[in-house]
Amino acid sequence: MLFFLICLANAVDLRFKLPARQIRCFGDRLQEKEMIQGFVEGESADYSLKITDTSVNKQLLYTYHELTQKFTQLFNETTQIQICIHNLAHYQMNIQFFYEQGIQAELASMEDLKEVEKQVKQYNNTLQHLKSAQLDLVQLQTNRNEKMNVISSKIIFFSIITILLMIIVTVIFTIKAAKVMKLKKSY
Repeated sequence: MLFFLICLANAVDLRFKLPARQIRCFGDRLQEKEMIQGFVEGESADYSLKITDTSVNKQLLYTYHELTQKFTQLFNETTQIQICIHNLAHYQMNIQFFYEQGIQAELASMEDLKEVEKQVKQYNNTLQHLKSAQLDLVQLQTNRNEKMNVISSKIIFFSIITILLMIIVTVIFTIKAAKVMKLKKSY
């Protein structure tokens, strides 16, 4: 299994009013293998959250129109980030900003990763077997439907033949009965 060893260093919990259509940004410098996490919550969903790695000018996260927007990011290299909250509404909004920085993460050992990789391979094999079984079931159902269609066609064909024979027999019997009735009347 994959484990993270975590040690918290800094946390910020701010509550502030963000004027209509305004942006408020916060910056931080992060060390190698450092993780950040937190959330932003507004009184409505009319705001956006953007996290940018300013050392390479790369946008890492952009979310909007959610009442609570959570984020977690692990950095493999020393870097600078900027977290910006933009009020998209036409009114002032109360915002809560919670941020933890300085979470040191050490990845699990290679043996742990090999065990996870082994389990993933087993799950993939199981998934392939399930897919194969599902395809077999679909094929069996298709074959069953084809056989049912053939049987239904035969039943319909024999029913039509039976009805035609009944009509022919009825017509012949009626004609003979009419002849017999005429012969009886003539006597």
